[in-house]
Amino acid sequence: MPRRVYAGYLTSFSILLASSAVAQEGRPDFQPIPERFGYFQENERLWDSIVAGEMGVSRAHAWRLFAGMNQPLEPGTPNSWPIWFSWPTSAQAFAVGGAHSEAVSSIRVSPQIKEIHKARAAGAEIPVNTKGPSYPVPDAVKSMYPTAIKTDGSVKDGAFFVNNGDIMIAVESLSPEGFGQIRDQGLYQASVLEDLWKDGESIDLTDRYVSTKHMYWPVKKDGLTALPWWDNNYSPMYNDYVGYENWGTVVAIDPGGDAVGDWVTVDYLHSVQNHDGSAMETRRATAQAVGLDRFYHHQVTDADWGIFTDADKAILSQASYWLYNEPFEPGDYLVEVAMHIVTKEVPTWTLQSFWWSGRADEGPYSWDRPEMEAEGPWDQYLLTEANAFDPGPEGELPIAVNPYIEGVIHPIRTNCRNCHVRAGYTPKDAPNKTGYSSPNCPDLLAPLMPDDACFKGVTLSDFAWIIPDRAQ
Repeated sequence: MPRRVYAGYLTSFSILLASSAVAQEGRPDFQPIPERFGYFQENERLWDSIVAGEMGVSRAHAWRLFAGMNQPLEPGTPNSWPIWFSWPTSAQAFAVGGAHSEAVSSIRVSPQIKEIHKARAAGAEIPVNTKGPSYPVPDAVKSMYPTAIKTDGSVKDGAFFVNNGDIMIAVESLSPEGFGQIRDQGLYQASVLEDLWKDGESIDLTDRYVSTKHMYWPVKKDGLTALPWWDNNYSPMYNDYVGYENWGTVVAIDPGGDAVGDWVTVDYLHSVQNHDGSAMETRRATAQAVGLDRFYHHQVTDADWGIFTDADKAILSQASYWLYNEPFEPGDYLVEVAMHIVTKEVPTWTLQSFWWSGRADEGPYSWDRPEMEAEGPWDQYLLTEANAFDPGPEGELPIAVNPYIEGVIHPIRTNCRNCHVRAGYTPKDAPNKTGYSSPNCPDLLAPLMPDDACFKGVTLSDFAWIIPDRAQ
């Protein structure tokens, strides 16, 4: 694909964060992935194994990335934030004039999803954004945090958390090198992307670019909190909505530990609407109680609460109201349920995604866990990766989907690579569009390459969706 060679972007993370436009007061000092976890130390071996189709090597590397990013910022401290929490965020990277980006309010209504709505209205057959429920912001949240509410009634993105539009509390973090390139080259500005598009050029990101999307789940400090978990609840051929609301397999998280192992009754989902706008019935489930030790987790302290913006607090509280009908408060917990990690350690990128499971030691998504020295319950999660770029015997990429993250917009039969290779920018009135799927490029398992004809006229953003999504 056409590329522009960028030179001279700032490599000093501290200089960039000194700008008031991107600073986040109270964020911990940046800490890299510890060397023992192998980030950027085995690129040649990774590339050779991917070309040879030996995916065990890249899966083992993915497990190390996951555990490495989740190591405590303060080793030995029981309630430390993880390393990735010290990394710069998309809110910082796409800030303009001192204000955080508000370009995307929810994964459910992203610019790509809006384009899909338009294409469907014109008669296109696109298997994305199946008929999921909606989450109106609770009146209590609007009353508590009025400055956090946008004119359309949704919650703004915070300094630390991103509004995902449902119970999952998202964080988008970047490596300092990726953050620096976005800021110095002006890739946070739609006008810069439009100039690239006019020149027929695409973006070439630094090989030290790392992007993560992390999903927290709110858990009240007292009592039991429901967590639906994916247990292969639907056939891969199922093409309707597969979000967590409908899974039916549930655990009850018990911070106190008194009920662990017992079967209990928990209620969840409040003030949620079905796709047709009718009220969704609150779910009641019989679930086994599990302890916090089975999750990466953090108990939100008074100090944490003090550095969160009202938008951050609104994001936390809308999630807790939707889940257990109470506001989120200091002392409550955040538990990790899912995480994407995307790196450019190899020319075709590494793409790996993780989610919590009640049966994390079973099945192919548990394979290739390496022996390593790592704190935390990294072995309580499952892994899918989309590092192979050659199709299988039937001419398709294998299914690679995170049920928590993609379940709310994608059918099961999708692949991370097929999605990320589409990442790109076009002006609103451009004749050709890209997206998670599009009328001229609809197949979600096609082994697409950047020079495919369906990307003609698109300024590709080198696998990074946050650039076209958030530039303003």
